[in-house]
Amino acid sequence: MPTRAARRTTTQRGLGHVHQQRVAGLLRALEDGSPCWWCTRPMYRDAGRNFDRRQLQGDHSKARAMGGVLTDRLLHAKCNAERGDGSRDHLRPALTGQPVNAADETEDRARWCLMSW
Repeated sequence: MPTRAARRTTTQRGLGHVHQQRVAGLLRALEDGSPCWWCTRPMYRDAGRNFDRRQLQGDHSKARAMGGVLTDRLLHAKCNAERGDGSRDHLRPALTGQPVNAADETEDRARWCLMSW
């Protein structure tokens, strides 16, 4: 039976002490109710008040996949997962007014549908 690859630590993934301290500083500076860059919904220090009921996460405006190293903003955990490596930034709900999945479906439909109706 193949063995599962060993999980990398947060430090090995570039999310170690410096990242954690930066996120803690961003959380201290957060004004409760500030809009999320991704979805524009309000963000709160108390995880239970966030729409996804999870703790806010640090995000890199220049994605780590693209060489970014500075954690410079907070996002909801769900929004951070949707953003991924930053390649879908043009689809963010704050710009399009619709969920990322709905925007993806529209693009997929355009690829395979001969008639738009």
